[in-house]
Amino acid sequence: MSKLTNFAENALVDFIRGQSLTLPASWYFALCSSADDTGATEVTGTGYARVAVIRALTSFSGTQGATTTAVSTGTSHETRNNAAITWPAAGAGGWTAATKLAVFDASSGGNCWFYMDLPAAVTVAAASVYTLAVSAVLFQLGLTGGMTDYLANKMIDLIWRAETFTWPATTYVRLVTTTPTNAAGGVEVTGGAYTRQALTSSLTDLSGTQASGSTAASSGTSGRTSNNAAITFPVPSANWGTLTHAEVLDASVLGNRLWWAPLGAPKTVNAGAISPTFAANTLGFTFA
Repeated sequence: MSKLTNFAENALVDFIRGQSLTLPASWYFALCSSADDTGATEVTGTGYARVAVIRALTSFSGTQGATTTAVSTGTSHETRNNAAITWPAAGAGGWTAATKLAVFDASSGGNCWFYMDLPAAVTVAAASVYTLAVSAVLFQLGLTGGMTDYLANKMIDLIWRAETFTWPATTYVRLVTTTPTNAAGGVEVTGGAYTRQALTSSLTDLSGTQASGSTAASSGTSGRTSNNAAITFPVPSANWGTLTHAEVLDASVLGNRLWWAPLGAPKTVNAGAISPTFAANTLGFTFA
């Protein structure tokens, strides 16, 4: 399964902080002797080169199943390569041993975004080729981290399949009294002066990965962003029930769910209670 590098985490976190996300027309697959969150070391040898795969619906599968080419509508939070990925024949002397696969945004140099273990260690001998079979490359995003199916489908199609997705300028936090899932939301509080609370998608309002409260572009290793200021709901004028989770949506009413998370502990809120509040750095989202 492919993992995100620190570079990719920072780019994606800043995307939800309202910054532009620059993605290549093709991803470039590299054979590597080592790879981790900080980058990768490629194999060497005559004739070695990265392999380009165009970002397109036809190149990578939808979340609904392997080799599918329609926009993502599934619940797997994953995509795979729709065609075999084959490196050129090795030249004289072959190539040094590879144990990892890395994905870059350029044919040489550039930034490493993803990495994964190869199915088995491989040494490509002179005049030989190496091929990763259809569906051998697996990228999964947010299956267990509170990312909704809606958001995973949009992000996977954006990153791998060149579909357009614009992050909302403002998101909205809501409180629910039942447990949500990736597929379906909880029961939202109604009445009693309740309203969703706005959270601006900006460097100022959401922290960089380097530290809570930071307002610069992300440069850290945590993959996490959180609210830089308290998020406070109105004073309840009627009983709201027992709150169990928070969700983030793209509209003040209705809208699409983006994230969900349990509260630290269920909280019963009755009329006249102190306004429910998320203190700074308590509503966080992580790419990892």
